[in-house]
Amino acid sequence: MTTGTRLLAGRYRLDARLGQGGMGIVWRATDLELRRPVAVKELLLPDHLSPAARENAAQRAMREARAAALLRHPSIVAVHDVVMDEGRPCIVMDLLSGRSLDRVAKEGPLPPERVARIGLEVLSALRLAHENGVLHRDVKPANVFLHDDGRAILTDFGIAALEGDATLTETGMLVGTPAFMAPEQVKHEGMGPAADLWSLGATLYALVEGRPPFQRSTVMGMLTAVLTEPPEPPRRAGPLAPAVLALLNKNPAVRLDANGLEGALRAVAAGAEPPPVPVPLPPGPPPPRRRGRALPLLLAAAVAVAAVLAVVLWPGGGTPAPRPSAGGSRPPTASGPATASGPATTAPRTGPAFTAVPRACSLLTAETVATLVPEPSSHPGRDDPRTQSCVWMPGGGGGRTLRTELWVVSSVPAAHDQFFQEYREITPAPVHHPARPLDGLGDEAFVHYERDTSPIAFVVFRRSNLIAEVSYETGDEERSRVGAQRAARLILAALDKSR
Repeated sequence: MTTGTRLLAGRYRLDARLGQGGMGIVWRATDLELRRPVAVKELLLPDHLSPAARENAAQRAMREARAAALLRHPSIVAVHDVVMDEGRPCIVMDLLSGRSLDRVAKEGPLPPERVARIGLEVLSALRLAHENGVLHRDVKPANVFLHDDGRAILTDFGIAALEGDATLTETGMLVGTPAFMAPEQVKHEGMGPAADLWSLGATLYALVEGRPPFQRSTVMGMLTAVLTEPPEPPRRAGPLAPAVLALLNKNPAVRLDANGLEGALRAVAAGAEPPPVPVPLPPGPPPPRRRGRALPLLLAAAVAVAAVLAVVLWPGGGTPAPRPSAGGSRPPTASGPATASGPATTAPRTGPAFTAVPRACSLLTAETVATLVPEPSSHPGRDDPRTQSCVWMPGGGGGRTLRTELWVVSSVPAAHDQFFQEYREITPAPVHHPARPLDGLGDEAFVHYERDTSPIAFVVFRRSNLIAEVSYETGDEERSRVGAQRAARLILAALDKSR
């Protein structure tokens, strides 16, 4: 789709691109018939979709328009029209002035009182939607717009479920955003309004704490945490904490309902003591002696749902068929021995070597890093017993950058499964090269590349129950490849010494 003098349906002139989300591009446009500014959301369809999948995507856009058009509320974006352009659905809606909450949150955590006021407005919008048989299914900061007049406005009913419509999601397809999905949404177990309330709880937690409640370094890590782990205790939520944690109860039957949430939010927004939350808080982690047996089974469930995650980005889509790597190999199948085409698929049976992750920034000396990054400065990221990350940046602020993320898994078989899933999820795309197995690095390893504005090489390896990702960016593809593999071997050597 191009801008300029081109019109949609002979009526809507595209004027400027405002941004791009998970499913499309949003444009500033002009309704020439009513002579007013509007926003147009263009649904982008990837080239690999079949004709049936394209039709499915178009139906989903029509459903978004119908769902939102049913709902007239000051905290729900108003939809005016839906048109087709060159086979792509385009949704015409109010042009909002302000910022989405994910952008607001980048400036830092918000005060509990302000978060409670935002929560009240989104809750009111969700109540109206639920009363009209509509589930949103993707409540998150990026889909809540903070208007210049102070209103919080719920947007993007693109994956909404409308009662009475035939389901448009394929069997087994995971719909939503992993960091904000309810457990029953991950497991496809009877979603209802309680799932939207979970997502609202995760959104409020992210706004007040500065991070999602189940933030992990990988998609599968997030899904596993959603299914099996309690959220990290809030540190900044203050009086808002009991209600937020009650929304994140993994059992929807005892999750805080809309009435209880409204009372708690009103009290916090007014600076008063909120009423007691009449539901149990999420359970704590299981005893250590049972964890080794239970967690691998739950990880296997997370592997299963992560495997279908790629189709979420495009309704009715699916991943392209695996392509041969540069050496003519293909990604491994679901079972079988290790071959040149992929990492081993028979899980090893040795005990875990790591109970916690060493601090990532302390693995390499400044002198060692300086051979890869000139005048490096280290910047730690996540810092907890199971996940560590570090970025080394050049003193001049440009050029070469080295990053690493490390995370431990409860057992060696579970780590192998997660590593194998990471390998399979590297799907060739315009900016991605296929993953290739890498011999002689740890217990198993692979390398892949991204070529966007600057070539980046990634090496992922496993040592016992620890998985590491190392990326190196230089502006030159060959230099990035060689440097990433060298950095990975240096980090592996440091990890082995730390045991």
